[in-house]
Amino acid sequence: MVHEYPKGLCSFYSDIYEVVDDPSLDSIISWSKSNKGFVIWNPQELIEKRIVSRFFCRELSQFISDVELFGFRRVKGSKHMKFTNANFVRGQPDLLKKMQSETSFARFKKRRRAARAKAQVEERLQRLQI
Repeated sequence: MVHEYPKGLCSFYSDIYEVVDDPSLDSIISWSKSNKGFVIWNPQELIEKRIVSRFFCRELSQFISDVELFGFRRVKGSKHMKFTNANFVRGQPDLLKKMQSETSFARFKKRRRAARAKAQVEERLQRLQI
């Protein structure tokens, strides 16, 4: 299927949407029942068919790390690998821009907190040296 994606969208989001939305890959990866995420049904085939190479990954663990980095949360307790995000919705690729923005902002906040924590540690160390 050919979808219209928002301008400025990172290719990871459009690529994952295309892969999940491709009916020929449903036995490997497909939309979840809620249509707000996806399920990896056959991780071995995902690697063997080189689907993950589309995301510049060679290993499943690298692909999963990237999926989580780009804003997906892994659903605990699922028999299969299931990932979700409120803005990754079947039939609504326009929401991907919101997903990208929220993920970028969350990463920014995390880096800012880490920088503050590092500055506080350095300040405390300076006080100890005096």
